[in-house]
Amino acid sequence: MLVQRFKPPRQKTESNSEAPTSNITVATRIRPISNGESLSGQVVAVFPRADSSGVVDLHELRRVALFESDFYVALRKQHLFRELTTIHQSSSFQPGRVFSADDRTEKIYEDVVHSLIPWAWDGNVGTLFAYGQTGSGKTFTIRGLEHLVAKSLFDGTLEGERNIYLAMFELAGNSAYDLLNSRASFSILEDHLGTTQLVGIQEYSIRSTAELLALSQKANELRQSAPTIKNDGSSRSHAICRIRIEEPSHEPAEGGILYLVDLAGSEAARDIFSHSTERLKETREINMSLSVLKDCIRGMARIDMEKRKFSKKAYIPFRQSTLTRVLKHLFDPSESRKCRTTVVACINPSFLDTGASKNTLRYAEMLCKS
Repeated sequence: MLVQRFKPPRQKTESNSEAPTSNITVATRIRPISNGESLSGQVVAVFPRADSSGVVDLHELRRVALFESDFYVALRKQHLFRELTTIHQSSSFQPGRVFSADDRTEKIYEDVVHSLIPWAWDGNVGTLFAYGQTGSGKTFTIRGLEHLVAKSLFDGTLEGERNIYLAMFELAGNSAYDLLNSRASFSILEDHLGTTQLVGIQEYSIRSTAELLALSQKANELRQSAPTIKNDGSSRSHAICRIRIEEPSHEPAEGGILYLVDLAGSEAARDIFSHSTERLKETREINMSLSVLKDCIRGMARIDMEKRKFSKKAYIPFRQSTLTRVLKHLFDPSESRKCRTTVVACINPSFLDTGASKNTLRYAEMLCKS
């Protein structure tokens, strides 16, 4: 009823997520509310504007503490106390290209992901991140996009011959595991040139879509997961699919790389109060690495702006996390490789999760404005 009464304020709507000067594209996907959530009485609280303006409205209920007095005691007796202590608050965000619960994964792929394929094919680095709260649909989204990427690589539309190699691994805390080699551990080191090397990881030569998808399925079955309050099969690690594209040549040359990164889900403090010691440790490590990643992406987004102002370069703390050390070429200002990044922020629409959804939307909007 409160949502129906809400009248969106008039505001100037302009999105910077597709600005030609930026190498970062930001998109937001609002997943459908599940049957289980509906049956438990949960309702949708996150709505994209129908005018295609790229604005998302988020509604939340907030309780306020009132001092005891004869007046409030009288209200309580009249059953009016709850109404007066519950406040409906609405927030509006512009988190890049917005995809509603009705939009299919194919639409997301065509609009914000497909351009990464020819970019990496031509020898550059493309990276896709799926980011959001536990249970917001990140793994569903990234796996769907992974299938579409596999088809595009072998459908014959890309010019020239390439050798394609696949590696899939997960990062849990400071540990790294090869998902295509029975979760064998490997090391992440820098060589004498400062290039990050994955020492001991297995890489497979891929010649077809079916072969890539079969290996991907094998890797996903080995990924670390555990039940949490928010998700019975919560991913407790960051999973990275690295597709290396090499041009056959007698001359040594760096090939293109495409990273598909399914980030572990962030969790709020209220969702971890009953976790075991092991789950609490995992959650702290996950939230810390996500915080470092945020800082790195924020710093990367500001580099172009600071160059235009002729000020000193942004500080990017990529060495503070295993995840960002693996992706050093993406965040190190001294790197010469051309990079493009797409961030898909995944949103749980339930009114019980507006706190986490607001944080995700706020971060996506900040990236757009950087």
